[in-house]
Amino acid sequence: MKPRSLAVAAAVLLVAAVCVRLGFWQLSRRHEKQRLNRSQAAALAAAPLRLGSAAAPLDSVRDRRVELTGRFDERRQVVLAGRAHAGSPGVEVVTPLLLADGSAVLVDRGWLYAGDAATARPQQFPEPGERAVTGFARPLERGAGGAPWRRLPADLLELWSARALDPDSLAARFPYALAPWFVRELPGPGVPGRPLRTPPRKLDEFMHLSYAIQWFVFAAILLGGSLAVARARRRRGAGAPSEADPELYRSS
Repeated sequence: MKPRSLAVAAAVLLVAAVCVRLGFWQLSRRHEKQRLNRSQAAALAAAPLRLGSAAAPLDSVRDRRVELTGRFDERRQVVLAGRAHAGSPGVEVVTPLLLADGSAVLVDRGWLYAGDAATARPQQFPEPGERAVTGFARPLERGAGGAPWRRLPADLLELWSARALDPDSLAARFPYALAPWFVRELPGPGVPGRPLRTPPRKLDEFMHLSYAIQWFVFAAILLGGSLAVARARRRRGAGAPSEADPELYRSS
């Protein structure tokens, strides 16, 4: 085989191997999402972990359904910008829940429509009195402050617009210590319709299966097409007359 042919064959095998590797990677991503979906379903089905303090370690509550009782500090709130729902722009409203022992936990109370995806008026949807909050505990996003925090105009209310719940940015704006985790409240009996609480969405598993099939098909087409081209060239070469063929020199 000529050096050029060897180089082409090696390149084809390399690209095909990369396609196959990407296909198996997509299958591993699918298995990972299946595991996360099973874990989420189990957490939803399990009884909530009842907490009376924000001092619970993050590892003991992460991605678990928890239940807290306290009063919302509606004088200080955060709206998380750039949160779409069903194709509409909006924000998520985050309010501290003051517990009986004086500690505080941030609660994501749900989604509100906002035309600019950055500003809203959560004070129009108060939830006074003692509240029982049930939801999933999630870690705060350290180092995810993104764009600078912006204070929104609101009478007698400290209302901030931000992109993420960064603990350092939060500590500078709240007069009390906050838990290193927050609660994304779930819908349920007695939970107001606005802001809109939604259950956690199931992760898309089929997407990765589709991508894996595509990568395997690419590899098959590349290998099969290359073999077909090589055979066609070999047939053309075999059918061409040789320069040493005595028929070329036979006189008529």
